[in-house]
Amino acid sequence: MSARLASALAALFFMLLGGAQIWLSFRLPDGLGLSPAEPGPGLFPMLVGSLLLTSATSVLVQTLAAQRVAESTRERFPVDIVLLAALIAGFIFLLPRLGFVVSAFCLLLGTLSLYGMPGWWRRVGTAFVMTAVSYLVFTRGLSVNLPSASWLN
Repeated sequence: MSARLASALAALFFMLLGGAQIWLSFRLPDGLGLSPAEPGPGLFPMLVGSLLLTSATSVLVQTLAAQRVAESTRERFPVDIVLLAALIAGFIFLLPRLGFVVSAFCLLLGTLSLYGMPGWWRRVGTAFVMTAVSYLVFTRGLSVNLPSASWLN
């Protein structure tokens, strides 16, 4: 299967998914709500479905408009995807043991290293800042209790 065909099929799939989500959001009780001041349960799913449908349509148009290019790349084993899956599995395994902060930092540092961010200190700094931002957003902004390290309990 060519990359162009795969991209077109994926775009069609997500267009169908977005359209179905829009249709189902209208079928929820109270639908989209009475007014913008009193949104119903279907408003957010309708907005997400609209974004999905619009994005997928854009991808399909770009795919169909693109010039046909000869496939010169050969098939290879997706090592980076397998390593990313291993990093996520490690995050899930370590989360209840090391807590959110250490686990998220390790996941971000591993991902940035895997995908080749230049400079060791840039990777550590970016992972530290993003971990701190996500921690503050979830704990302070959204009042979510994130897992703490089990050795502290």
